[in-house]
Amino acid sequence: MKKAILLMLMFVVLIPSQVLAATSTKAMSTSEIERIYFENYKDRVKEIKAAQKKLNAVLGAEVRELTQRLNQASASYKNEVKNKSSKAVIAQAKADCDKLKKQLSVAKVELSKSIKNYKRESDQILKDIAKQKAGLIKFIKNHTAGKDKLTESQFSQQVNGEIMSIDNSFTEALKTIAEAE
Repeated sequence: MKKAILLMLMFVVLIPSQVLAATSTKAMSTSEIERIYFENYKDRVKEIKAAQKKLNAVLGAEVRELTQRLNQASASYKNEVKNKSSKAVIAQAKADCDKLKKQLSVAKVELSKSIKNYKRESDQILKDIAKQKAGLIKFIKNHTAGKDKLTESQFSQQVNGEIMSIDNSFTEALKTIAEAE
């Protein structure tokens, strides 16, 4: 009698659920996964790239100021030469120009280093995000193909956690760039 009940249970519960699982486990394509789970991914990457491009404008205030001061000093020097001022005045104007040229050169090097560091750091975060995204896509494909034993709630919980982590990484990258301001 127990065997008959077990057999009936198998036919009624287990076999239909396995057939249903086998028919519904169609692996999703990468484009489907990206469309469903990563709809704003490209926009976030563009946002970070745009912020990187603005770094020069944000960090370059000192360079712009020194360039303006150098232009004024150069105009003053040329004016002194043109007016045939004394040698001491011309020498002082030239010394001021040379001093500003050196300061501008140092400021440009520092600006370049600073921009490079911010870009390197945010680009590394973007690479890490891309790796995390690829791993999540593989995980989703495996789940939809029925290669794991997770329930739908476990799957949803893990996917949502990964998506939140990716979103937090984007926010971290933007904060890194915003530190420049």
